[in-house]
Amino acid sequence: MFEFFYKRPYLLYSLIVGFFIMGIVGLTTLPKNLFPDANPPKIVVITKVPGATAKVAASTVSKPIEEEIARLGLITDVASVNVANFSIVTAEFGYKKGLNEAAVDVANALNIAKAKIPAGLNPAIYTAGDFTLPVDVISLSPKNKNINLDEIRKIADSFIKPYLLSNKDIGNVEVFGGYQSAINIEIDPFKAKKYGIDFETIAKVIFSQNKDIPVGFIKGEDSFYTVTIYGEKDNVLKLQNLLIKPNIRLKDIADVKWGHQKRTSGYIGNGKDAIALAVQRAPHGSVLDVSKATRAEMLKLEQKYPNIRFEISDTQRDLIEQANDNMLEALRDAIIYTLLVIMLFLGNFRAIIAAGISIPMVFFSVIGIIWMSGGELNIVIYTAIILALGMLTDDAVVVLENIERHLIETKEDLQTAIKNGTKEVLSPIFAGTIATIAILFPLMYVGGFPQKIFKPLIETLIIALLVSYFLSITFIPLLSSWLYRNGTGKTKIEKGFEWFYQNTIGRLVTPYEGILKFSNPKSFWKYPRRMMLTIGIIAFMIFSLKNVMPTIGKDAMPPMDTGIIKAQIAFSANESTDSAEKKLQPFLVWLDKQKWVKSSSIAFGSEAGTLSLGSGNLPTEATITINGVNRFERNATLWELESQIRDRLSKLEGLKRNDVFDFGATALSSIKATVDTRISSPVIQGLPEKSKEVAKAMQTVKGLTSVSTSWDKDFSEYVIDIDRNKALRYGITPYNIAMQIPIKGQVASLNANLESM
Repeated sequence: MFEFFYKRPYLLYSLIVGFFIMGIVGLTTLPKNLFPDANPPKIVVITKVPGATAKVAASTVSKPIEEEIARLGLITDVASVNVANFSIVTAEFGYKKGLNEAAVDVANALNIAKAKIPAGLNPAIYTAGDFTLPVDVISLSPKNKNINLDEIRKIADSFIKPYLLSNKDIGNVEVFGGYQSAINIEIDPFKAKKYGIDFETIAKVIFSQNKDIPVGFIKGEDSFYTVTIYGEKDNVLKLQNLLIKPNIRLKDIADVKWGHQKRTSGYIGNGKDAIALAVQRAPHGSVLDVSKATRAEMLKLEQKYPNIRFEISDTQRDLIEQANDNMLEALRDAIIYTLLVIMLFLGNFRAIIAAGISIPMVFFSVIGIIWMSGGELNIVIYTAIILALGMLTDDAVVVLENIERHLIETKEDLQTAIKNGTKEVLSPIFAGTIATIAILFPLMYVGGFPQKIFKPLIETLIIALLVSYFLSITFIPLLSSWLYRNGTGKTKIEKGFEWFYQNTIGRLVTPYEGILKFSNPKSFWKYPRRMMLTIGIIAFMIFSLKNVMPTIGKDAMPPMDTGIIKAQIAFSANESTDSAEKKLQPFLVWLDKQKWVKSSSIAFGSEAGTLSLGSGNLPTEATITINGVNRFERNATLWELESQIRDRLSKLEGLKRNDVFDFGATALSSIKATVDTRISSPVIQGLPEKSKEVAKAMQTVKGLTSVSTSWDKDFSEYVIDIDRNKALRYGITPYNIAMQIPIKGQVASLNANLESM
């Protein structure tokens, strides 16, 4: 390879320039994310169970679904969250199972489970992963009194969401915040009784009459017609005049008006009541590309809807841009320090020039290869390149130093010295490169989460090593012909560094040689001495593992001051979303005064089909995300700010849960907390009491900032005790009684003409 390219320098220059250009293109166009996608395949099954308590949803819906999913291959975990009106079952699979394959398996399991759950329920399947986390959350709030949140929700569902989804860079958009559009029909039970109409009859009439019915088609010799009965009422006035019985219209017994469904969710963006648009990327998509596309579209939407205030209330963009910039700065600093170390130890400007040119070449070549292979840029990739810097310079310096040795010691002419000096080290350099690769290679197949993180790291290191080897035996010899064109003489500065090295670090050579002589005497004591040194090193390592490791602890991911703080809070389950939002107001007033806060996102409750915000929360539970300025622009650390927020939240009236934690250092999204204790039982009786006992015991552990349980039996329930004999005496069943109690709302019809209903 050396002789081939040495004789064809312009071919080599063309390859280098080509990879350099591809590297620049890759650096500007490659998807940029924080970490590689490391979450295992996750499928979420959400089932609406109208009117059901958490206990009923768990026993009648979640349990049958869990049992069927648990039988699937490569399943690692099945869990469910049950709240009033909802069942949310989460299935996690091993990495060997693909996301689409997992979704198909769960769909097949649901087909079996449907026979075991109440009729009329339609479980919906959603895929989840790293891409579920919102790239940007857009907060939509009224600018003036000309519009309200009801209308904003209609606009968001009907127009803004489809508009954003038409952009090819945006993977998905979820709308959240309550106020889902509905035509509310409030029946007057006394008027209905006066006309002899029960609630069930009204619901059936609306369902049967308020719809378009395709009858069929008529086909003649020369004609073709479709036959349709158009019965759907496309406005409130027509619906009010819907005939329930002869001469009795809906407006005679009910109040019909535009409105929204009863709120079990809410959103507060940057301190304002709002509707949230959570913009997500596609699997393996680029966070920065999606964010750029979203914000470009947001500017257009601001012009189109002047009465709506558009704000970014949460984003991944700032963190990823900061992380990428920091890694590039670290790469720059690493190059500078590497060159300084070469100068300090070798005192050779030629080696600095060779390393200074080869390092950028290797960097851009590696980026170019990643670009060609369809990869992405993240902290792990940059870390691999930085780790490789030391090894990158080794090969170039070894070739250069050996060529110089031939020029000085053998007095060969320049071209002969280049050829002989390079050929002499070809095998050692190749052996060193292969040996390093052989050590690193197995880490790509350790399995599980470590493999997901290590594989891109090791792949990048291997690419960098191979590129470094290639350049050291092809480009460095050609560069040497220019560097040594005037001989091997050194400048006074180089000689000064040489003198400094010999009188400082160079003095350590003598003790090192003494250790080598001690372990290699020309006598019988050679083996005992080697054994003594080996045992000493092993003893030191054991001491470190036994005493140092427990002291410093272990983390899956290192703690990071990302500037993002999250909190999970909860008020009494018997309150409403409105009351919980009011109780949070004092905290929002305090938060608005904090200069370090850039944006805040608060999601109360849950909505069916929305995974990115509030998934699994009760109406009075909230997930808070606070984005602050980066650590270079504030004095307090992230953990000091967490303590302030925790103290401030603890002062809120009726708060029963207060978990505040940092974002960014969690290895997997399925990890709930630093310590996650799961208590399970075949029966539900006794579990809440046991969970409280465990939580109380855990509160005594030093270092834990908060302890909370995921489920509590504190939801009040009114039980109607029916005397069945008396009811049957009047010809009434418990079902008839339940249908006459005007508490539970019911979906009577879905209008297609009004997209938001």
